[in-house]
Amino acid sequence: MRLAGKRILVTGSTMGIGFAAAQLMRREGARVAVHGRDAARVTAAIDQLGGGPDLVPVIGDIADLADCRRMIDDSVAALGGLDCLVNNAGIGDLSYPEDVTETHYRRVANINLRSAFFLTQYALPELRKGKGTVIFNASVCGLFAGPTDSYIYACVKSGMINLGRTLALELAPDVRVNVLCPGYIDTPLIASENAATHGQIYAFIENAAALKRIGTMEECASTMVYLASAEATYFTGSILVNDGGLTARRTWGGRN
Repeated sequence: MRLAGKRILVTGSTMGIGFAAAQLMRREGARVAVHGRDAARVTAAIDQLGGGPDLVPVIGDIADLADCRRMIDDSVAALGGLDCLVNNAGIGDLSYPEDVTETHYRRVANINLRSAFFLTQYALPELRKGKGTVIFNASVCGLFAGPTDSYIYACVKSGMINLGRTLALELAPDVRVNVLCPGYIDTPLIASENAATHGQIYAFIENAAALKRIGTMEECASTMVYLASAEATYFTGSILVNDGGLTARRTWGGRN
């Protein structure tokens, strides 16, 4: 098992990519702190994962820095240390540039970017002990302009990409830091948006991605497993794009 003995905190792991990451990492031998804001949802997620001593609950609101510090402390106490931090939790609130409010700006920036930095800072003492690793779950939206209704989200994810690369230089050689940039992944949120638009989301993705389909949560989470494993010990400061050819197609349209 590639992650045997690893102690990992995955933020936002009650659903979506984070849930898939917790599931795959546990399958690969890791002990995982399953995180969410709501205790009942965390308990339900752990039950869905099969329960057991290798899954521990961590409750906290990442928009609150006091909660962020407590989340790290609780994870370390429950797991006996920390080898990997996956900064996965985030929101995708939409707003066109002329409609962005201070509340919207602050909410998206605090939850997606500020929390990732301070969680990493709080985790550093434990991560340094075992030459651990940090994974930032950013987005292809941070690599190109738009879409315009994701204006602040895209700006923040761009900041996360540069944060991850800069921290990789600052923390080397003790801690590895890498950034994952998923494209469109078949999460419950995307599925609900697709249903609300009568299939328009999936149709757009089939046209936009070179592989002509949406990615699965497992295909995205498997990249996190790799980055956390000994197989990736020469990876730091890297940006791994897992998008079915979406960004390549935006650069050059190809033949179809």
